[in-house]
Amino acid sequence: MSNKEKLLKDEKSSSRSKRKLQLIVCLLALFIPIIVAVICASIILKQQTESNSLSFFPTNAITSVCDLISGDPDSCFDSIATLHSAQIPSRHEINPSQIFILSLYASRIELENVVTSIEKSISEVAMIKLESVGVLRNCQGMIEFSLKKLNESEMSLGIDPAEKTLAINKVVWDLQLWIGEAMGNVQGCYDLLEKIPSTTVRAEIRRKSYEALQKMKNSRGILQNMDEILDLFYPRIGTALVSLAWEYDYGRTVWLFCFEYLLLIFLFCLLLRIY
Repeated sequence: MSNKEKLLKDEKSSSRSKRKLQLIVCLLALFIPIIVAVICASIILKQQTESNSLSFFPTNAITSVCDLISGDPDSCFDSIATLHSAQIPSRHEINPSQIFILSLYASRIELENVVTSIEKSISEVAMIKLESVGVLRNCQGMIEFSLKKLNESEMSLGIDPAEKTLAINKVVWDLQLWIGEAMGNVQGCYDLLEKIPSTTVRAEIRRKSYEALQKMKNSRGILQNMDEILDLFYPRIGTALVSLAWEYDYGRTVWLFCFEYLLLIFLFCLLLRIY
């Protein structure tokens, strides 16, 4: 091989190396800014998602949960929001587990009212027929059993349950079992009261039993719809980011920048290859 041919071959090899280097530089220039922009946008959008979480808006959170699980959302909201304001007025955050425990407290208060009414009625034997006393005692036993089951539920969660305690299936199954047993006994008491004469005593106890059932239905509804409730509080980050990316101006700006930058670098690389 002559020196001239060797020189030409070296020049071609050098030229190919330069083009490869140029291509690598081009690709780096193409992808690094885009990756950085997407990462920055994702961080900003993630922070925006978290700052808009229902966890930071207790009133909206309780409203959203009650709208989802209850046929009477106003009553559901009143029972839970009142307890939230009374027990933790200074707290500015709330989570699904806390909403559930508050619904249990509301149920327990109603059941305690039923027990008080029954005990008062039994103590006033002169005011009711003797055959009604046996029915009331049976009813009292059923309500006290229901209270025991609610107490077990509360104790299993603790006073201030962790943020995603109810995301654990075993916990939810146990709670559903206990609340189901409690509701069954309250319903049994409600039906058993039909056996005593219609009086103001019977009407009062049945009314309070019915209200307790409605409160427990709220607790059960939270458990049955826990997946949907968790999605309300903690949207899946991929879905949330895509949604926010188009909802907020800076999100659209980032994606537009990436597209235009990609097109510009592509044209640049194409011209570089041609020349």
